Amino acid sequence: MKRHFLGVDGGGTKTVAVICDERGHVVGAGRAGGCNYQSIGERAASSELRAAVESALGSAGLKIDDIDSAALGVAGADREEEMAIVEKMVGGVVPVERVFVENDALLVLRAATRDAVGVGLVAGTGTNCVGRDRYGRRHQIGGMGYVSGDVGFAEDLAMRAVGGAWMATDGRTGPSTLSSAIVETLGLSRIEDTHQKLVRGVFPESLVRKIVACLFAQARAKDGLALRIIEDTGRRLGAAAAALMRTLVLRGPNAVVVLGGAMFQTPGHEALVEAAERRIRDTVNEAHVVLLTVKPVVGAVLFARDLVNHAPLDFATTLRSEDERIEALCQGVSA
Repeated sequence: MKRHFLGVDGGGTKTVAVICDERGHVVGAGRAGGCNYQSIGERAASSELRAAVESALGSAGLKIDDIDSAALGVAGADREEEMAIVEKMVGGVVPVERVFVENDALLVLRAATRDAVGVGLVAGTGTNCVGRDRYGRRHQIGGMGYVSGDVGFAEDLAMRAVGGAWMATDGRTGPSTLSSAIVETLGLSRIEDTHQKLVRGVFPESLVRKIVACLFAQARAKDGLALRIIEDTGRRLGAAAAALMRTLVLRGPNAVVVLGGAMFQTPGHEALVEAAERRIRDTVNEAHVVLLTVKPVVGAVLFARDLVNHAPLDFATTLRSEDERIEALCQGVSA
C-alpha cells in the first residue's frame, strides 16, 4: 500500500492542508479560513480546520484512514495551555496515530532546512518567533500580539502607516507622500476622517492589505517616513530572532533564521527583509538568514514525513518543487 502524509498550515487568515505520496508528489490540497482559536473560538477554528483537511482528502480521493502520519502547525499554539487546546482540536479532526502539532512559525524553519534547527521568524496576520536547537530544546519569543510587544504583522504595519500619515499631515513630523497616498487608498478627502473606515476599532482585513501595499509602495518610491517605519519594524523583528539565538546558543551551522509570512515573502517587501537581516547580523554576525520561497505548509508535510523516518532529500526536493500544484489544487484547478 502507498503511504500518504498530511501537512496543515493553520494561520490566522487561512488554513492550508496538503497530502503527498511517498515520493513527495502532492496528490491533494485544500484551503479554508483561519483556524486560530484565540481569534475565532474553538468551535469555529475546528470547523475551518476540518474543512481544509476534508477538502484535501477529497481532492486526493482518500479517506483519513489512508493517512500514515500528519503534522500541523497552528497559530495560537504558543505555550503549554494553548497547545493543549490546539491538540484537542486536532485530535477531533485528524484521528491519526502519528501526529505532530506545533506552532505555525516552526513550519517555515522545517520548510527551508533539513533538520528544523534554527529560528523561524514569521510576520503575516500575526508575528511569531520560535526556535529549536540540535538537542530538541524549543524557545519562543512573543507571539501574543501587542501585549508581548510584537510588531510587523499586517494590522500593526497598517496602523503605523496611518498614524505616520496623520502626524505628517498635522506637522508632528516632516512632510511625507504617505499622507496623500493613505488618504487616496482609504477613499477619503482628508486623513482626519480615517475613523469612518474603522469597524469596532480596527480596519477590515481588505483595507489592511491595501494600506500595507501603500506603505511598501511609498517606501519603494523612497519616501522617508515609509522607509523609517519599515526599517524600525524590521529591526524590532530581527531583535526577536537575535534574542532567541542568544537564548538557545545557536552558532555555526545552527545559526539559521528563516523568514516567512506575507510581510516578508510578498514581492516588493525586500526593505523589511533587509532591515530584519541587518539587525540579526548586528548580534550574530555568522547568522545565515534565509527568505522562505515555498509555502509554509511544505514544512508541515516534511514534519509529517519525519514521523515515519527522516524525510529523504529527494522527497523534500520533489515536494518543494510543487508550490504551483498546491496553489492550483487549493483553487480547485487540475494540475
